[in-house]
Amino acid sequence: MTHDLIPEILRESDLVDVLVVDNRGDYVPYEAERVITPGTNLGWAGGSNLGFRIAFREGYTHAMTLNNDTRLSPGFFAGVLDERLPGDAGLIGPVYDDTGGHGWQKAEFDGPAAEYEPVDRYWQVPCFDGTAMMISAGAWEAAGELDERTFGKYGWGANLDWCLRVADAGFGIYLTEMSYMNHLGRKTATANTHNLRYLFDAIRGLRGGMSTVYGRKWRDKFKQAPEPRALAEEVSA
Repeated sequence: MTHDLIPEILRESDLVDVLVVDNRGDYVPYEAERVITPGTNLGWAGGSNLGFRIAFREGYTHAMTLNNDTRLSPGFFAGVLDERLPGDAGLIGPVYDDTGGHGWQKAEFDGPAAEYEPVDRYWQVPCFDGTAMMISAGAWEAAGELDERTFGKYGWGANLDWCLRVADAGFGIYLTEMSYMNHLGRKTATANTHNLRYLFDAIRGLRGGMSTVYGRKWRDKFKQAPEPRALAEEVSA
């Protein structure tokens, strides 16, 4: 699956570099991607944090955690890096075809990513899914990394906590319709675990973690109603 995704990333090699965090330790490089093998399975949050640490230590202005069970629209990275997004953008994500997770991330378009036509529109949201999350170096420094301990084995909920901390640090959370992806959904996580067992454990980790950190009414923090805005209306500083 990673080998299917790498060529789509490399279409924009003028904008991005690829770092594969190989938790299992048996990944064979497809082309020119850089591979880091931590020697143990760090999970989604831990593997993502390792990648972010490397990126920002080496001077990158933005870094993204990206699941391998995805397909990307042409110009995907140009979209999430669009200079027309507000200057306070801390976390930026694409819209996608997944009906799960957070409903406002579901695009009107429901076809193959290769056929997606970008829309000059973005949304300010309280949070979004962890499948593809781009963070700025400034937001990373201010809010810190993903919580690897509180949200169980699969890290569901760590993205919600991260969004809240980034917003509390004064940064905006945005989805852009200039970028779109197909999410094939839990293909890696369920490879060695029954889907129902995975979902039960993941949801339990999310609810338990969010209740521990934010109390029983943690859902109230995500009641903000997102509104669409035209990209041409606001230019980042």
